[in-house]
Amino acid sequence: MSKTVPPMKGKQAAVREDYFQHDAGFFALDCNPGFGKSTTLNQIAAEALVRADAAGDRCPEQQLCVISFSREDAASIEPGIRDALDAFAEDTDGTYPVQISPETADRLKRRLQMTDHIGTIDSVLRGIFEDIASELGFDGMPSVGNASQLSLLRQNCIASVRQDDAYSDQCTRLDTAYPTAADSDDESDDRLHTLLEDARAKKRDRRLSIDDFEARLRDTVTDVYPSGPPETLADLLGDIRTFYDDDVATDFAAQQPPETDEETNEAVKDDQECYEEWLTCIEEFCTVLEGYERAYDAACRDQGVVSHADIAYWIAEYFDNPLEDIAGADESASEEYRARVKARYTAKFQSLLIDEAQDISIAQHDALAPFVTDETRVLMAGDVDQCIYVWRNARPEQFVTGFKRGEYFETEWTEHRSYSGSRTYRMRPDIAAAVDTIFGDVFTDPARGGGVDAVSANTDYSSLEPTRSGTADPAVHIAGYTQPEGAPGTPDWFKTEKTPVANYLAGGLTDGTFGHDTVTVLFATRSNMDELAEQLTNQGFSVVNASTHLFENPLIKLICRVVWWLVEPYDPERTRRLVESECLPLSSESTALFEDAGYQIDAVAERGDSDRQAATEDGFLAGLVALARRRARHTSDPGSLVAEEIIEMLGLRADPFGQVPDPERRLAACDALLYSIEDWEGDERYSLSELAQILNSYVAEPKDGLVHPVPNQDEYDIVFRTIHNMKGDEDSVVCLADASGSVNFRGPHTDTFLALGDTLALAPPETVSRTPLTQSDDQGPATTDYGSLRWASDYWSDGRIAGPPSLSRISQRYCAEQWRVLYVALTRARDHLVLSLPYERRHNGVETSWIATLADALSFEENSSAGIYEAPVSNAEKEAALTVGVNDVALPERKSSEGQQPTPRSAHVPAKTKTGWTSRYVNGTSVYQLTANAIGSKAQYILDERGESVSTRSESIDAGLPDGIEREQLGEITHQVLTRAVSQNVSTASLRSFDRPLPEILARSVTASDSRITPAMRASIQTYLSDRICPQFATSDTWKEIQQAQTQYVEEPIHTVLEIDGIEIETQNRADIVSVQSDGQWVVDELKLTHSSIEQETRKQHRLQVAFYAWLLEQQLPTESSVTARLTYLGKSAESAVVSSPIVPVPEWLAGLVDSE
Repeated sequence: MSKTVPPMKGKQAAVREDYFQHDAGFFALDCNPGFGKSTTLNQIAAEALVRADAAGDRCPEQQLCVISFSREDAASIEPGIRDALDAFAEDTDGTYPVQISPETADRLKRRLQMTDHIGTIDSVLRGIFEDIASELGFDGMPSVGNASQLSLLRQNCIASVRQDDAYSDQCTRLDTAYPTAADSDDESDDRLHTLLEDARAKKRDRRLSIDDFEARLRDTVTDVYPSGPPETLADLLGDIRTFYDDDVATDFAAQQPPETDEETNEAVKDDQECYEEWLTCIEEFCTVLEGYERAYDAACRDQGVVSHADIAYWIAEYFDNPLEDIAGADESASEEYRARVKARYTAKFQSLLIDEAQDISIAQHDALAPFVTDETRVLMAGDVDQCIYVWRNARPEQFVTGFKRGEYFETEWTEHRSYSGSRTYRMRPDIAAAVDTIFGDVFTDPARGGGVDAVSANTDYSSLEPTRSGTADPAVHIAGYTQPEGAPGTPDWFKTEKTPVANYLAGGLTDGTFGHDTVTVLFATRSNMDELAEQLTNQGFSVVNASTHLFENPLIKLICRVVWWLVEPYDPERTRRLVESECLPLSSESTALFEDAGYQIDAVAERGDSDRQAATEDGFLAGLVALARRRARHTSDPGSLVAEEIIEMLGLRADPFGQVPDPERRLAACDALLYSIEDWEGDERYSLSELAQILNSYVAEPKDGLVHPVPNQDEYDIVFRTIHNMKGDEDSVVCLADASGSVNFRGPHTDTFLALGDTLALAPPETVSRTPLTQSDDQGPATTDYGSLRWASDYWSDGRIAGPPSLSRISQRYCAEQWRVLYVALTRARDHLVLSLPYERRHNGVETSWIATLADALSFEENSSAGIYEAPVSNAEKEAALTVGVNDVALPERKSSEGQQPTPRSAHVPAKTKTGWTSRYVNGTSVYQLTANAIGSKAQYILDERGESVSTRSESIDAGLPDGIEREQLGEITHQVLTRAVSQNVSTASLRSFDRPLPEILARSVTASDSRITPAMRASIQTYLSDRICPQFATSDTWKEIQQAQTQYVEEPIHTVLEIDGIEIETQNRADIVSVQSDGQWVVDELKLTHSSIEQETRKQHRLQVAFYAWLLEQQLPTESSVTARLTYLGKSAESAVVSSPIVPVPEWLAGLVDSE
């Protein structure tokens, strides 16, 4: 039995049995933390693959879609399915419901690499959008989710709106109504822009028209003024009593000037003005919002960039509306094409499994709905008690409706099953008992956000049912500290807290309380992480912050700075600024070298050491010289290749300046940057200046970028993470620190625009009174601030948050989410849960304070002495009492902080057992060069001085080429036209005559080109394609067979990791066309454009390239499948032939990649 894949039991097994007993239906699983829902879904997905494969499906993975909301959760899906397949193959005693051979498991794992429908919901929607982007008016697939590009685009949009006469006056008045903070020194800080962008995003996610959006805002005003604006003081006091209570109304009345006429009361007049001005602002805000949204959409199409939320919105709009009603849609968009795309993805989603389904937004739900029919089999799993992404538009109500009523994806499911899973396979019984005791009434307590618009699949709290056995020693611990004088949640408070909690963790790690496990410390925010890390490091423990941002890494900053420098590497001023950058710690000798050379990079090359030893400062300088000389090539290279060359040529993976001590984390950072750039670019290419601008924006705002990966967390003593970052994960020892802040400190009352559930609200303008409510003592000055009558409040009255009903619900739902965050934090622990709490509390009550609720539930104030005590539990039937340890570890002796950071094996200098070199990456275009002429080609590969391909020069150039365009550029445009002709099912007649849609395809390809192509050049290209290339392709055997194929794939990725003589080599490739013939034969086609006679060496290179693709594909198909390689030349001559690897089989060519000495 596999140790990592436990067999399904109880409700898990029941879900699986029902799922496979039905060919279609809707199955909803609501389960507690630690239930194993991800494991359940992964095993069901693996079994679905096995069943489809056994039924004879050649591509079983193409019928399966498995998705999750967050990137962290989605990253574990494919590994989980692979582990399940391995477990099925290892099973010899019938533990699992299916058994397969190891060969079948390996083949199905390779098949998993062929699908794009396993991952985040955003990644799946991105693939769909790629097929319809041109229909929606985009010139090809835009860049997706690039926060830096989108930020620049949005700034340009608001600038254009402000300059538009149709909106300039409204913008001026709205700036007055909602002014930017006076103390802001950030030129880009534009409060109106922030409000407009927030409103645009929330409007889009709810798929509202501008009229519906404005109506929602006006509905909130009506709710705040239920009887309209007040006419008398009595009317005003009536609203105060309704929204607050009699005491607040009495206080307000007492503060009014005596003998004032009710109808002329200043407070009444101010409130009337608030009503009128509020409605005026809403009208003007929506007018400007409509213009901003229009400018945003136009800029997205023009610049080729969208957000993930935009993709979900556009997919839903495209499949849910008449084409003529979709703003900006291409005039040539057709119903026939839309129907084909819909049918294609409906087939791919035959088995749809959704993890963390409670976090899906309306737009995401609506974007998937068109591909789900009553013949689909859907399994969704989630837990609304763990929904902590409402601020990112999560709509758990949808999950609840699906769970309770079987209504989901716009379908009322006839076959509907719901399951509630209460078991937890994660926590020790004492931890589960502590969680139950703490949260037994929190989720239903109106004083803590429950009970009002509460979202839960179950009415009552669902207790945890632990399956693990308990231990004699405490599993729940409290690190107690004396309450500071400062306010909770402030830096002064944490200065007092950090030493006791650090001492407790140090003691638990030293005396064996925590065993040999890494401790995970959770924080609600990143605010005080550095202070605690410094404290623990000084005590001799290795600490890593797994929630830091990638672009805070000094090595990543250096790479970004070099990209910026490469825009103009021969500019002395730019070189000086690079040399003086904080991220480049050059020695005084190297700095003097640049100064003496006048910061001229060529002069530096003449005076410096030309030795390019890796991981040295001299090698770094030599690399800069080489990069400068290659600047012309960089202008046409993809951004990811530019960054890769910088890393390789400067030896940055070896960290020549010692900026990142942990080698594994250093490599992970470099890889994350490369993958990010490749993901941003997609099929497009950034210019150097564009890439530099984007990277510099991320360096300026690291929070907009990725979280820094930590590949070797287990090698550290202590890992810091935010609670949101930890969701979906677990650890043996979990500590909650820095939890003293008020739950509603940053609540809705501090915001100007609110969007939660169906409620939308724009605050009254700040130029009018919102009727502030305060309590005065006998001496007169205000002592209590109740909040504003006409906006959201944080004042508690009779167990609820006061205020108008719609705004009160928003505030309570916000508070409810904060308590769900705490629930997520506490349920991450397996063996030990450590809480940092003050011995006594003199500030917040349990309604607004995590630490007060924790202390109260665990009876800590009555048992705060060091040692062990028994706390009463909420469910006495399960546990008689809960054992809690208070400061129950020995304070360790202080250790030296030197040398405590982990030293992975990769940090040590390897033994020099070989002098050869093996490329880390290889693809079909480089295999021949790297093996046929090993020494020379590898030198070119290292230095990237590729120049022309081997033996491609010829004096016999085709005179019929279009004028003024580079051959490489012509090849790219031709390739795009031909492959899209295949993907769009262009007829033979249209291809031969270059009829629609080929001219439109050509126009988009030319527009997307990096080079400037004049109308005359474009006409010359079209003539070349229509008179020669397309007729040649239309009459070729290749085209005929592709037309007759059962399935065609265009630009199909063929990626894998090859192991050659114990060395892993990554290969990433894209085959031009992959097709499956009616007899099941797979064919890989490679198209080559020739402008001259083809030399033998070039033919060998091309033959090996397509044979390599075919060989890779064959490794990933069932053993009975075979793949044919076909090479087609078009241009000066037309020829097509089935080819094989030249001289020796492909594996023997690959063996030549590894040096023997």
